[in-house]
Amino acid sequence: MRVTRKIRKIRKKQRGGDMIIGKCQCDKSCTNSVIKGETFCSVHKDKCAIKGALSSWEPKYEPEKYNGDKAIQHSHNCFAYAMNVRDIEKIKSCREKNDCHFHVPGKIKGHPEFSGKMGKTCGDVVGRTMADIPNGYLTDFQTKCDPGFSKVGIVVDKENDLHYYRQDNNGWWSHKPGARKVTNKDALGAPIYRPDLASRNYPSEYEGDSGLNYSSFCSYMCVPRDKPIQIAGRRKSKKIIAHQSSV
Repeated sequence: MRVTRKIRKIRKKQRGGDMIIGKCQCDKSCTNSVIKGETFCSVHKDKCAIKGALSSWEPKYEPEKYNGDKAIQHSHNCFAYAMNVRDIEKIKSCREKNDCHFHVPGKIKGHPEFSGKMGKTCGDVVGRTMADIPNGYLTDFQTKCDPGFSKVGIVVDKENDLHYYRQDNNGWWSHKPGARKVTNKDALGAPIYRPDLASRNYPSEYEGDSGLNYSSFCSYMCVPRDKPIQIAGRRKSKKIIAHQSSV
């Protein structure tokens, strides 16, 4: 996503509900302005004491594994990426049949499609995610996940969409916006240190943006990394084993 200087200036003036725009990603209590194009303010740039502890099971940040092949890029969304999976059947279906529908949280456990009338609430999305991953559990930014687990972050645009982030083994975070490419940058183009404080507002009036504002941060969650996770797609009636991305 191309973010110009003009767009950044306008975005800083916008209000996005409980959305935090251009905020230092070190500490929730920090009110200092973020350094232009950076993650932290001048006070915390070289000395952020708040750390997102690593379990040593975090996946590597390897965007080329999802960005290098259109069939993978177009058939895997934020949910699949956050769970560090690549679905071989999905890739084949997208490449050969142009059927590139995404994986949907809760689908494998029989949850119905999301209701346009009800929107996408944190409670619903978190509940669906935990149903798909029953041994996963909620956590916070600083707490280390148990061995064999690592963190993901869940956010929603209550009217329109849901989104996931994952923590990589460098301690920073990345995500995959729909069929777009994997990135480690937030809506302002800053590297993501913690999703709950990153900018998540993408106004539609700007070139390349989706019009989505993920104003609600739902939770951090520890998910298993020592075995494959099962997830399902929108138009699938049977379970699909989504293989680890190292496959």
